[in-house]
This record gives sequence, structure tokens and C-alpha cells, in this order.
Amino acid sequence: MTANVVKNKYSDTDYDLEEEVASHLRRIFYIKPKGDSPKCNPYIVEFFGVLSLNDLRAPERKLWVIYFCKQPELDKTVYEIHQKYGKKNMFDLYRTPVFSGAALRASVKKHFSELKWFTNGNLLEAPPKSHFNDERVVKTITDLHHLEKQRLYNYVMVKHLWFYRY
Repeated sequence: MTANVVKNKYSDTDYDLEEEVASHLRRIFYIKPKGDSPKCNPYIVEFFGVLSLNDLRAPERKLWVIYFCKQPELDKTVYEIHQKYGKKNMFDLYRTPVFSGAALRASVKKHFSELKWFTNGNLLEAPPKSHFNDERVVKTITDLHHLEKQRLYNYVMVKHLWFYRY
């Protein structure tokens, strides 16, 4: 197909010859029609982050706030968290682009709840007299992020090998 788009003289709309031929070939050879284009934009990056929170009323408490959002909403989300908990008592501890922020958030919450931490919504609280500090939390979350990436890589490689064999 040399020409992708041919202008029809009798109408003001574009006519896509290649799409029309592909549609007829799919009907003739009983091939499933093309699916709709994805509703999400794959070029918008999703971020996962952790904010360290210092409670002024109880300085011995260790608190962290986890969040995830898409790149255009990042500033708005962080601003809302600052408004909720106070800007002076928190700082950005960890932020990284991820494949799925919801999946990483779920695995982080599950991991820390198995350690008998208090997990309520996006808030993580270490138990009293815990040996966890900001560096250990960042290391743990980095390890969990690495496991998520490893799972995704293994899934893609298994699918690749499956298609390669057949």
C-alpha cells in the first residue's frame, strides 16, 4: 500500500484505504477485529513515593505516608498531602517511576502489615521501639520495587519464550 490516506473528492473527511483493506481481509480470513486503542496514554509515567512524617505531638512515633499518581497529578497530590499533614513536619523520602503504583502500594502495605506495623490507608506507622528508620524503610521499599520489576520481567520473558516456541 503506497498511499496511506487518499482524499475523497466528494466528502470532506479523510478515507483510510489501508484500514479499509485490513478490515475486509479480517472479515474474509475470520481474524478478530482490531481492539480499540487503549484509553490510557502509555507515555504518561506513574510515580510511587514515600514521605517521612514527624508528629510534633508525639516525636517518638515513626510515620510514613505512601502515595502513587500519574506525572501530571504529582504536584497536586503532594500538595494535598502537605495540606493534610502539615508541610513543616514532612519531607520527600523516596520517589520513583513505576509500572503500576497501585500494585507497589499493595505490596508495600502487605509487607509492612506482616511485620505488625499499623497500616491505615496511605499511612504507615512503625510499632514503638522499632529499629526502623528512614534509611531502612527506603531500603525495604527499594527491595520491594526491585521484586515488582523482577516479576514483570519474568512475565514478559515467559511470554516471549512461549511465542518463540510456537
